[in-house]
Amino acid sequence: MTLQKYRTQSATEAKAILESGFSTLESLSSVLTSSAPYQGPTALSAAESAFVASISTDVEGPNATVDGLYKATRDACIMASSNIRTLERFIGLHVPQMEDGNNFGVTVQMMMNKFLKEERERCEKVLSESSKYYASRADAIDKFSHLPKTSTTFTETTSSSSSTGGNDGDESKNSTSTSTEKKSTKSEEPVNAHRVKALAALDAQMYVDLLAGMQAVMDGYVLILDNLEKNWEKLENPRGKGYGGYGSGGSSMVY
Repeated sequence: MTLQKYRTQSATEAKAILESGFSTLESLSSVLTSSAPYQGPTALSAAESAFVASISTDVEGPNATVDGLYKATRDACIMASSNIRTLERFIGLHVPQMEDGNNFGVTVQMMMNKFLKEERERCEKVLSESSKYYASRADAIDKFSHLPKTSTTFTETTSSSSSTGGNDGDESKNSTSTSTEKKSTKSEEPVNAHRVKALAALDAQMYVDLLAGMQAVMDGYVLILDNLEKNWEKLENPRGKGYGGYGSGGSSMVY
């Protein structure tokens, strides 16, 4: 009966996710509002125009708007993915042993597990794709020719001396010194307007991708909660509360 402890615990954890669902969604909505100043059908163009203006004055500075939404969206994806795994475990541990008949509840479990898997993979894809942003941005900034170039020169000097006689007899000494010189050269070229637009386009694309990712997390999460609430009895007791589906002689079917 050891596994019964895990079944009970998984049900408690799943119930907690359901009960805190409204506050979780309210929190995500609040974070989205504060982190995404550009929304609606003009979000992309509005973001791009704003980014062109800021990049024109400071090419190497961070994009605070994208940085904020980046953190908010990835945190939301991690939270949703973790909670979904908890729900998948809950359903998996409540699949009854294989028998003929009365399998409608098992079908509900299978359908819910499929939906959960799809939503979890969506979150994981957002995490994977967004992780490439800073490398792409660094590469784009490196292509600006007007930025200062720094070179470093290392100079090593070796000197030697020798002496004869004395208490210790003949003696020779060597000493080495190293000096480092850094030089910074600044180009007189103006900021390349097309490079500015290219970097702004990259930032704006990441902004709308993160915005869409956050909205997808919220949409998926509310649907998960809705399905969980509507089908809780079937998910926890697919063949009814009176069914003893976890006998020691049976095997479980995991989907």
